[in-house]
Amino acid sequence: MDRNIAVQFGWREQHTTAVVGDVLYCWGGYQKGLDASHDSPTKRKCTSAIDAFNLLSGVWSSQPTRGTPPLGIRGVSCTTINNNIYYFGGYCGHGSCYHNSLNYLDTLTLHWKELQPTSNYSVTKRGFGGMIAMESEGKPQQLLVIGGLAPKLTTTQRHYQFRYKNIPGLDDRLSTNEQNIYNLSSRK
Repeated sequence: MDRNIAVQFGWREQHTTAVVGDVLYCWGGYQKGLDASHDSPTKRKCTSAIDAFNLLSGVWSSQPTRGTPPLGIRGVSCTTINNNIYYFGGYCGHGSCYHNSLNYLDTLTLHWKELQPTSNYSVTKRGFGGMIAMESEGKPQQLLVIGGLAPKLTTTQRHYQFRYKNIPGLDDRLSTNEQNIYNLSSRK
């Protein structure tokens, strides 16, 4: 990697990357100068852009997006289907503020769309897990979200078939192997 590009974009951690076609997209994470507030103009400005690395030319660019990006920006799970990058959950950056929203970014229009808002009553709010697209009859129809870290206080709906484990040194969080399926056709 060209050192000038690394300096230009600065460092980040706990971000998410996905490849669509010949482009690697990098979004979210903790970045220098990003405030830890739940929502602010500075945070919206930072998360309303996505960095793209063209695998053929080896060139980085920062692309503005439209719509409203998710608030959970660290440890977000993601997967791709065709030209869309799907994002689930994430850590907001302050306290024990995790999310369970499901959003996607259309990489052709760079427009964000929320499929499922953050809710206290659906699946466990969490970050730092995994997500894959599952196919049926050769077509991706479901998203499977697996595991992650969750805030202990808001993890009230525990399911007997999954584990919720205390983490030494992190008294306010749990690790879980919880698995949730989202059906893209029915949007449930």
